[in-house]
Formats: sequence, C-alpha cells, structure tokens
Amino acid sequence: MRRLRLRDLMLASALLAGPAGAQSAPVHDLVYLGVRAIDPETGLDAVRNVAVDGDKIVAVTEAPLTGRRTIDARGLIAAPGFIDLHSHATNFETATYEAKDGVTTRLELEIGVYPVKPWYAAQQGKALINYGASVGHNAARYFLQKGGDVAALKAAQNPDAIFSAAEISQPIPDAAYARLPSLIEQGLRDGAVGIGSGTQYAPGITHKEMLDVTRVAGRMHTCVFTHVRYGSLVEPDSTLESVQESIANAAITNACVHIVHINSMAMSDAPLMVQLMRGARERGIDVSTEAYPWDGSVDTIRSVIFDPGWEKRWGVSVGDLQSRSTGKRLTQAEFDALRSGTGDDGVIMHMNTEATITTLLRDPLVLVASDAGNIEGPNSHPRSAGTFARVLGHYVRETQVLSWSEAIRKMSLMPAQRLEAFVPSMRHKGRLQAGADADIVVFDPQTVGTKATYGDAKRYSDGFQYVMVNGALVVDRGALVPDVRPGRPVYSAFKP
Repeated sequence: MRRLRLRDLMLASALLAGPAGAQSAPVHDLVYLGVRAIDPETGLDAVRNVAVDGDKIVAVTEAPLTGRRTIDARGLIAAPGFIDLHSHATNFETATYEAKDGVTTRLELEIGVYPVKPWYAAQQGKALINYGASVGHNAARYFLQKGGDVAALKAAQNPDAIFSAAEISQPIPDAAYARLPSLIEQGLRDGAVGIGSGTQYAPGITHKEMLDVTRVAGRMHTCVFTHVRYGSLVEPDSTLESVQESIANAAITNACVHIVHINSMAMSDAPLMVQLMRGARERGIDVSTEAYPWDGSVDTIRSVIFDPGWEKRWGVSVGDLQSRSTGKRLTQAEFDALRSGTGDDGVIMHMNTEATITTLLRDPLVLVASDAGNIEGPNSHPRSAGTFARVLGHYVRETQVLSWSEAIRKMSLMPAQRLEAFVPSMRHKGRLQAGADADIVVFDPQTVGTKATYGDAKRYSDGFQYVMVNGALVVDRGALVPDVRPGRPVYSAFKP
C-alpha cells in the first residue's frame, strides 16, 4: 500500500511537470515579437521572435518566447547593427546621431590614430557605440619627421599639424626611415584595426614608403585602409594610377588593401575603378572598396586637394564648392580669399552624379561607409547624421536600387567580413542569429530615412525605433536613452 501511494505521487508529479524531460520555458532579458528578421549571412528574411540575454542574441525563432521585457515589433524590420568602417567622428554628440542612423560600431580606419594606446584608453567606459581605429601612417611618419621624441609624440596627436605642416610634402629623413615599420607594427600589437594611410594628404610619401607600409600589413596578415595617392580624372597622377599602385602593392606583399570612398576619389570613373578591383580579386588579390550615398565630399580648401589644376582633376568648377560656414556656393573671389588663408576654409565639393552613386551601390563588391566627421552645425556634411538611413529610405524604398537584404548586407555583414580575419570580435557582428553579439537595429520600413541635408545637416534620421549595442538599448521607442555607455573597444587579433 505504501509502495502504491509512492508510485501515485511520482505519477502525479510527472503529470504536473509535463512531458518527460521538459523544463519551464526560459525568461529572456528582452524579446522582440513578430519582427521581420533579416540575417544577411544565412539569407533569412521572415517573421520571427528574437531573444536577447546579456550581450548576445540567443534565439531567432518562430517559437513563442518570454522576456522580462517584450517589444511588439510587428511591421518592423530587425537587422544586425551597422558597422561603419570610415568614421572620423570622435565626440559623444555625433555618436548620438550615428546611433539614430543605425550605427552600432564606428571605426576610424582611413586616417587612424597614433599613438594607439592612449586613444583607446580615452574612450574606455565613455562610448555610446562600439569604437576602434587603425594605426595612422601619416601621424607615425610625422612623429619621425619631428624628431621621434616626447615633443614629437605630442605633435603627432594634432590632426591639424599632420595635414598642414611643411613636413607632409617631404620624405621621412633617411636616418629615421627604418623606424617606420616598427612603429606601425607596435600600433597593431596595441590593438589597432589595420593600418590607415591618408596618402594623398602627404605628398612626401614615396612609392617605396607606401610599399614598405603595405609589407607590414602583409607580414602581420592585416589590411591597409588607404585614401589613395591621387584623386584625378586626368593622367598623369590619376586615380587610375593610384588604384593600380594599391593593387600592385597588395599583389607584391600578399596584404589586404581597402580603398576608401571610391566615389570621392574617382568621380565618374569610380565604376571603372571597381572593375579593376574585381579583376584583381578574380586573380586572388585581396582588394576592396566602399562608397557613401552622397554627391559631395568635404575638405579644407587649403589642402593639396585644391592645388592648381584641381578643376580639371576633379571634373568640377568653383560653383560646385559649398562653404561649410555659410552654406552657399563659392564665387571665384571667395575661393581665392580662402586659399590665401583668410576665413573658414571648410567646403563641400559636389562632384558625383546620382547615376554614379547608383551604379556603385548596385555593385556587389562595394560596401557602404559614411566618412562621417564631428557634426559642428547645420553646414556640416549630412553623411555624418544620415548615411545609413539614406540608403534604406532613398535607395531601397524610394528608388528600389537595392533590396532590404542587399542594403543590410552592405552595411553590416560585408564590413564584418572585411575585418574578421584579423579582428576576432567581427566574427560575431553583422549577423542576426543565435550566438551573435546583440548589436541590433529595429526600424520601420515605411518611415526610415535621413532628414539631414546640405545646409541642414544637424538632424536625426527617422525610422529607427530600437537600437541595441551589446544588449543595451541606446534608442528606445525612437528616442535616445540617457546615461548609457555600452560601447566597447574593437581590437585587432594582435593585442595580447
């Protein structure tokens, strides 16, 4: 009798527990319900429930999910957070505009920083979104030109000096030249994401120097991110020659070379430059490129960009230059005054057509990057606030140049894959799948778009309802979340 009662109790307990081995459903930190989930790696594009625990995505499923917080995301699209390989923005305010544009990771790879350690240390615990930088070739060579001592180190941290000093037009002194590779290699070991080289901004960089810098990348199995030597439609000293130099250096050294903003460097010839890169890639050479979806670039009018003959080289005239101070197009007299050294010298140069931008965005080889800078006012470049929303709103919804999944791939998975061979954390970004980092954007496909324009650049993008960085919401119900700093450093594989 006692044995029977024990058996009955065990049976009752089993019935209450449910099927054999069943456990109560987990309660996740946060769940997005009924969202259209797009994962560019697996090709998933379907309505799913997405669960986040801590800083990871733990489920993307049709099954019901329970969360401590649940978000009804029906009618919205969920995608991996966007990875911007080309952002010069450094301040927190601009990071808020980038977050509202769907960016969860911003990287300073074109120019980079030097020295590397203090740059990363200054960001620690203060970042809204993930951050990282390359080691800066220009700054490292300037350090050597200024004597390679403590005072020179301070000078190398001043961007204005690096791009305006007389030394930029001079080769590195022979006695100091041998130190350059070791300085760059140390920057990589300090965690820098590749090597950044603003080659055009330093005419003193010889072809041998650029090859030697690329040799470091080849030896370390990393990438050179380069603003190529020339931006010009005419030979000699054309963009064509610059791209050929980059391809040759990659072939010689077995390095990866990423040519930044090909739209800014090649103008109407940009599609031809991409064809050259495709041919190189078909022969095993690791070269890639990017574009931003705007017709204008930003520069300082006293830089080498506007040395005599610039109109023919860039295919523009003075009337295509827009003052970043007044927002108005320049006259010849105003241009001459700015070149001579009076007044605010920042300009936007309108030198691309919609047809060129469309052709570039359609090309499977071209990823999207912003070339953002700190937003200083309404006459800043709108790319700093609205690059990624512009792709989604204008080039997907309005003109149907890209599909949602194609656009998302160019802004998340492609940047991650460009880096993941030498940046371990990138293997977990750019994906919307279990095990990936919880960098997630959720946006309304009906309203997503940029509000920033030329002359009115300081405006948040529309449509991003939720933006999550490492599992923490930085945009919630369309509004910025105050007092959160979930951004983490992105380091190379060389950092111990």
